[in-house]
Amino acid sequence: MEDKLQKVSFLGRYLAASRTVEEVLEMAMIISQNVLGYDHAIVRMIEHNNLKTVKWIGFPREAADMVIKLGEGISGAVAVEGEPILVSDTAEDSRFLKGVDNCRSELCVPLVYNGKVVGIINIESETPHFFSQQDQSILETFASQITAAVEATKLREELLRVEKLSIVGEFASLILHDIRNDIQRLYMCSDQIASGVPDNPKFLELSNYVQSSAENIYNQIEEVFDFVKTGSSELAIEPNELIHVFEQVELQLNLIVPNKVKVYFECPENIVLNMDKRKIIRVLLNLSKNALEAMPKGGKLRLSVNVSDGVTLISVEDSGVGILSEHIEKIWEPLFTHGKARGTGFGMAIVKKIITEHGWTISVISKKLVGTVFTIRIPPVL
Repeated sequence: MEDKLQKVSFLGRYLAASRTVEEVLEMAMIISQNVLGYDHAIVRMIEHNNLKTVKWIGFPREAADMVIKLGEGISGAVAVEGEPILVSDTAEDSRFLKGVDNCRSELCVPLVYNGKVVGIINIESETPHFFSQQDQSILETFASQITAAVEATKLREELLRVEKLSIVGEFASLILHDIRNDIQRLYMCSDQIASGVPDNPKFLELSNYVQSSAENIYNQIEEVFDFVKTGSSELAIEPNELIHVFEQVELQLNLIVPNKVKVYFECPENIVLNMDKRKIIRVLLNLSKNALEAMPKGGKLRLSVNVSDGVTLISVEDSGVGILSEHIEKIWEPLFTHGKARGTGFGMAIVKKIITEHGWTISVISKKLVGTVFTIRIPPVL
C-alpha cells in the first residue's frame, strides 16, 4: 500500500509541472496501470452531450472511437450522476457496453472540475471481482489529479493563445495601415490599364485581375485584423445570387490553380441568399486554397450547390491527401496550421467565424489519401 501511495504522490508532483494535455494523460495512464493493475483504460471528456475519447490503453481503435451518449452505459451514468460505479461482474450488469473481449470487471469514476463533471476515467479487468473499494479511492485520487492538471494546462494554453493573438493583432494593424496606399496605387494602375486600351479585351481582363487581387490582399489582412481584435466582424447582409459569388471565386481561383488540378463549378441560377457577399467569397476561397494545397500531385476540386426542402448545401470537395482524424476538430482553431509550410493559421478560423455569424453551419468529412468534403448548410428563411 505504501508503494502505491508513493506512486500516487509522484503522479501529483509530475502533473503539477507544466505539461501538455497529451503528456498529462500519458503519464496518468502509465502510473495508474502500474498501481491498479488493470487491463484496459479510457478517458472520455464531455462534449455536446456525448463522451468523447481523449486517451486510452488496451482498447481497439474501433472501441475507442465509439461515441457514448450521456446516460448511456456505465460511463454515461457516471457522467450524469457524478458518482463512481464499481462493477464486480460485467456479465451481471445490463448497463455494461462491450468495448473489448473478455472484460469481466469495471470501475468508472467522474472527472470533476469546479463542482462540474467534465469527463470520466474508466478502467477494466479481464478478471471478475478484480477491483476493490480501495482501488476506487485510489482511482478517485488519480481522477482529481488528472482533472486539475488538464484544466490548468488548458488555461495555460488559452493564455498563450490570447497572447499570440494580441501580437498578431498589433502586427496586422501595422501592415493594414502601411498597405492601404499600396493597394490604392494598384487600383489606380488597374484603371489606367483599362482606360489606356479600352478596346483590347486582354488588357481589360488584366485590369480586372489586378483589381481583384489587390482587393483580395486587402480583405485578407483586414479580416485577420478584425478577428484578432474583436473576435468578430460586421456583416453587410443583403440578398445576393449565389452564382455571382461562384463567378467571383472562379475568377480569383483561375489565377492560382495549377494545370494539374481540374476545377469544377456547379451552381444553379436564381439561388438568392441573404449574405455578406464579400465574406462568403472569402470563405469559399479559403476552403478552395486549402484544397489546392492538399493536392500537390494534382487532382480534382469541385464546388457545388444543392437545394432540398429549402435547405441549401454548398460543398467544397477535393481529392487530396485528407485530414488526419486527430486534426479534424483542431482545424477551426486560430494559429493551427497542421504542418503546412505556408499559411497564417487563421484561414479556417475565419471560415468558421463567418459561417457562424451568418447563422449557418459547416461540417467536414475527410479520408486519408481519398480527399475532403466541406459542407456549408444554409437553413431556409422562415
